Amino acid sequence: MQRSSLRVFIVGVVSAIALALFSVPSASAAPLVPAAGYGFTEGALITTLSQQDIDREMNTVAQTNASWFRVLIDRSTIEKSPGVYDWSGTDRVMNAARSRGLRVIGLIAFTPFFQGGGILRTAPPARATDFSDFVGKAVQRYRGSSNTWEIWNEPNLPAFFGLVPNKPQRYTQLLRASYPVIKRIQPQSTVIAAGLSRISGTDSPPQFIADMYKAGARPFFDAAALHPYVFPNGIANAPDNAISDVARVRAIMVANGDAGKKIWFTEIGAPSNGPGRGGNTPEQQRDQIRDLLAFIARLPYAGPAIIYSIRDFSSDPRTLGDRETRFGALLTQDYKLKPTYFLLKK
Repeated sequence: MQRSSLRVFIVGVVSAIALALFSVPSASAAPLVPAAGYGFTEGALITTLSQQDIDREMNTVAQTNASWFRVLIDRSTIEKSPGVYDWSGTDRVMNAARSRGLRVIGLIAFTPFFQGGGILRTAPPARATDFSDFVGKAVQRYRGSSNTWEIWNEPNLPAFFGLVPNKPQRYTQLLRASYPVIKRIQPQSTVIAAGLSRISGTDSPPQFIADMYKAGARPFFDAAALHPYVFPNGIANAPDNAISDVARVRAIMVANGDAGKKIWFTEIGAPSNGPGRGGNTPEQQRDQIRDLLAFIARLPYAGPAIIYSIRDFSSDPRTLGDRETRFGALLTQDYKLKPTYFLLKK
């Protein structure tokens, strides 16, 4: 796409975003949600829970109109030693999602320490084929539960890609190795490039995906993904944030001939650990989720939106300084209902 056409495209998308911001529904109105649906993801914690606690969380999800559930298939915890696998925790969550009629996104990620990919389990393995071999095993095992696979999580953030250099190129190697393996097992599956989270500079989502295209990623994913967190200030009060990245990423995809691919929003949400601690009140959390769902619903190229997460990790007041403990949208750690539950309940 010529530079002038690209500029016109971006201006048009940003104008549409601005228009959408002035027509956000009230907190009491039925929320506007994406045509492709919405759902939840609980991260790594849910696979460690008892069956009783899994059921309590998933029963709460079933009381909403959610149609999706994103399950982490964490190789670093499943492959206990070379060739020795424990799928039991993931099996329980997969079965719980299926039994409640939810469509599953299988998020396949991370590396056992014995692979030597880096100093963190979030680092890619030294050889991309080691990861794609595991991808094949996971897809073969769960092909009856899912035909949608997201490859890795937030590789543009240094901590989620093991602090390795050349992240877009290294990540593209994982896509190139994994995509044909998945398609051989499930030709009609959807392979999603990892959700990218807001960060500035050379690792920003627009720059990261542009570098992926330069590394030859285009034939090896069916949809892109973003994690447009806008806490603590929300959509309207942050003029240059994860929302503006959406238009930029879309423009890059169109310029690279991928106008037909959708952007999935595989994480949205906000922490409810309170203002002044980097988060929001539970009511502000609800409002940000409502606004993000409405924003995504108005995008013609949007896939589903996935809310992170179901339940808080802690109810201890001493942990309020750690916002990561309070991303639960529906439940507190001790299963009290939060405002977002009442927004989304059937």
